[in-house]
Amino acid sequence: MKIDRSILLVAALTLIGFGLRIYKVEIPDRTMGDEVYYVPAARSILGQNEDNVPRDRISAHPPLGKMIIAAGMLLFGDNPFGWRVMSVVAGTLVIPVFYLLVKRLVEGRKELTSTPLLATFIISFETLGFYFSRVARIDIFMMLFFLVGVYFLLDKHPVRRFLAAPFFAASFLSKEVAVLLVLPALVYVGIKVKTKKDRLGTKKTYYFDFKTFVLLAAATAASAALLWYFLEWVVLTPTRPNLLDRVLVMFSRLDITNPAAVGRSEIWMWFFNQPVTRAAATLPGVRIDFSTVVVGPLLNPGLRYAYIVQPSWTLVLLMVPVSLYAAFKAGSDSIARFAALSWFGTLLGWILVNVLYRGLMYLFYVLTLLPPIVVGLSWVLGIQLFLEKKTKSVKWFAITLVFLLLHTANFLALYPVPFS
Repeated sequence: MKIDRSILLVAALTLIGFGLRIYKVEIPDRTMGDEVYYVPAARSILGQNEDNVPRDRISAHPPLGKMIIAAGMLLFGDNPFGWRVMSVVAGTLVIPVFYLLVKRLVEGRKELTSTPLLATFIISFETLGFYFSRVARIDIFMMLFFLVGVYFLLDKHPVRRFLAAPFFAASFLSKEVAVLLVLPALVYVGIKVKTKKDRLGTKKTYYFDFKTFVLLAAATAASAALLWYFLEWVVLTPTRPNLLDRVLVMFSRLDITNPAAVGRSEIWMWFFNQPVTRAAATLPGVRIDFSTVVVGPLLNPGLRYAYIVQPSWTLVLLMVPVSLYAAFKAGSDSIARFAALSWFGTLLGWILVNVLYRGLMYLFYVLTLLPPIVVGLSWVLGIQLFLEKKTKSVKWFAITLVFLLLHTANFLALYPVPFS
């Protein structure tokens, strides 16, 4: 039986991705960043609290992401490896899931045969997602469940699309920010195209299928309510009398104001990769000014570790031009429409949040804008590589190769622990 070469390449990327994510994941041997909140929350979920009952002590977010961290601690112990291992698993699974998603998105288009592999390579070595794959934080679970949901949402069979609902619900219950990702995805599926041919040519008419949108949104909301009730009122000991009260308590945190917080940013800063947040330590006897640390131990051998919370420059610099080009082509290309709607829809959601709640913007929220940029960029490169193959030129092959090399170099420059 002949095995598809693409499957072998994705499997190789997944294995490499897993190795890079789990290698020395126990470093540092203490909590860092927001782990100081999520690790104690996971302990409480395991019953390590004053009442000795499983309870979610952090009402700022739904419980699922913290429960997944707790599962890792239950299996591997209350230690740095146990805190972070489930993030490693989730971050690794993002790689094949993203391949399947993009493959389904470009299905039937021969000119985009290279796009799924390009997208998979880029997402495998994207630095911000990689960071969340090595720490006990909830963002990577949100992203994984969302991507699985989109995979089902893109199914051509209308009934099977509803399989997206429980995964979108799980994404929301990992971190409520998922709603900013889910709504644009549902809008994309709601947009329909009618093609009519006449003697003047082919004419496309766009309309919005409100029924499909409302049914999918309702299924997602119902799945979220049922799953949340099961997790917090059946599996755990609840902190609030009912789900409505719990939701109101969660959203009450949006009033926080912390302008001096590390990593605090304005949305426009996301396109310039500033401000950078980091967690670093030096080897014994080495003196380094941590405010100047911008690369990891592979380029700075005096560092024992350096976690730099920063999206890849290769994506940051291309976010605006790729999104604008996708928007320009959205009327004639479904992949461009997906990338543009996802990116601009999520960005609009963040702008609305920023208008209402000025204290909540952080650099790492740009994570939610990265998947559509990876899709859009891979779409552009895939088309150009196909056209180049027909003309026997090498320009776009060279450009793509240089980009992938720079993307890998950016990843290695920020790799958090030494390869020794």
